[in-house]
Amino acid sequence: MIQHQEHAAPAALEDPGSGDRPQRGGTGRGIGLGLALLSLLAWSGCGGAGPYSGALYPVKGQVLLADGKPLTGGSVQFIPKNGGLPCSGKIEPDGTFSLVTQPARDGAAPGEYKVRIEPSSELLSRKGGAGKKLPFAARYRDYDGETGLTATIPPGSSQLKPFRLDAN
Repeated sequence: MIQHQEHAAPAALEDPGSGDRPQRGGTGRGIGLGLALLSLLAWSGCGGAGPYSGALYPVKGQVLLADGKPLTGGSVQFIPKNGGLPCSGKIEPDGTFSLVTQPARDGAAPGEYKVRIEPSSELLSRKGGAGKKLPFAARYRDYDGETGLTATIPPGSSQLKPFRLDAN
């Protein structure tokens, strides 16, 4: 039979300036447990089932401006409409890109995606000078994926139709 007994706090836990009020010990254990849980969540993808092991397929595309010229740098991000892994690609000087799914796996999973365009830092720095604007409408940078750009990636290798960006 377990009995509850009240004990005076040991002298080692008392704060000399607080009279007989005991201090609480064990905060190191709470911090350690919190860090362990945080690490576990980060490792598992915040509750996901672990790394994606399904098939990824090569996907290539191109980003063109309203005048038909290529966007010469930046990145394209594909956000899955129905959950799944996002993917992205670096926009080359000729406007082309190839998708990569993190961590560093070539290709993309089949599915429906919202598409977002991020200009290169060089384009952004040029924008700041003497009234210059980005060469495309700001909506294409929307983090909520409401850019108006979408893509369907089927199983197998894909060459997407070019994304043509309206001017500002």
